[in-house]
Amino acid sequence: MKIRRLPVFVFLLFVFLFVIENQSFAQFERVNYGFKIGLNALSTIRYNTFYAGDTTSGGSYTNKNGYLIGAFFRVNYSQLFLQPEATWSYHQQGCGFMIPNANNSSTFLLRSLDIDMDALNANLLLGCSIIKNKPYLFDAYIGASLKWTYKIRYKINDEQIYSGKSDFLCYAGIIGFSVNISKLYFDFRYELNQPNTNLDFNKIPGIPEAYRGVFLEKNENVLSFSIGMMF
Repeated sequence: MKIRRLPVFVFLLFVFLFVIENQSFAQFERVNYGFKIGLNALSTIRYNTFYAGDTTSGGSYTNKNGYLIGAFFRVNYSQLFLQPEATWSYHQQGCGFMIPNANNSSTFLLRSLDIDMDALNANLLLGCSIIKNKPYLFDAYIGASLKWTYKIRYKINDEQIYSGKSDFLCYAGIIGFSVNISKLYFDFRYELNQPNTNLDFNKIPGIPEAYRGVFLEKNENVLSFSIGMMF
């Protein structure tokens, strides 16, 4: 994963040099466009584990950092703006759950599952410029997101990797704020998913029989920070 971080440092160096040389103020145009890169982290607020329909104890989860790359354009009208976006996201998560012990049916064994996900987001934001005093701009916004998770990889106990379904759609609400310094753009947001990110192990192709019957009831919100340019 260290290789993925190299473009981030190159990008930040480019942004620093660009802002020093360019003193125009993109936020006062009627229409803006831009791009951004950043980090994200899943925020799990509800997590329950089941086996064959029965609740099991000992479940746990670990949220890890992911990455995002996106592009957007903005239509301004006085203090308000409308901002459509397209974003690619990479998410990581660790989940712990229990399965019956094959040698003793009255006991359970703890197992771990690592999940990697690649997704495409289509977002629409409605925002308001609270501070609009060049070269500074401070915006707050709300919006909606439609996410298509087109690739999922599961790894159980650091052993074999299994591919999941590639047509998973979910939706989310968005709340956040952004800051502009000249053309330099910072974005902080929180995506609130409806409880539609549950995981049924019966739907994972090729998974061993011992894991069929496991069901994870979870809700994954997303906290993200990104930096970019707005023209």
